[in-house]
Amino acid sequence: MTNHLLTILMKTIFPILLILFVFPAFSQNLTVEITGIKTEKGAIQLSVFRDNKTVVEETPFRIYNFNKEKMVDGKLTVTISDLEPDTYGIALIDDKNGNGKMDYRLLMPIEGFGFSNYLFNGSRRPQFESFAFPFSGNDTTISMVVQYF
Repeated sequence: MTNHLLTILMKTIFPILLILFVFPAFSQNLTVEITGIKTEKGAIQLSVFRDNKTVVEETPFRIYNFNKEKMVDGKLTVTISDLEPDTYGIALIDDKNGNGKMDYRLLMPIEGFGFSNYLFNGSRRPQFESFAFPFSGNDTTISMVVQYF
């Protein structure tokens, strides 16, 4: 009888305890506060990078798309909850036409763009180190300002 009771406990209580104690450790939230959005058209695309090589090659680790329905006065706050602790850099596109890429006219971007904790003030894309930030796994908030030419 005790083996049967132990088996029942292992099959029911152990999985519940595992869910209660292990999964909260993996639920880290990265809050991204975006300001300066000029249009309600399209979506905000966030590309997450882990190093300079992937920035140069334009091969992000993850891409997230957020609609703008909760935007107020050009401000939108979004949450990413599936990143592990690491160092990341985020590039933003105000993808007005929804094609998933930055559009250009005469070599100038015609859609808004931005970088995590970095204001663009040059003529070339910044290096990863310029917009990288540590994500410890605890709730973290970063700011991004959408810029337009």
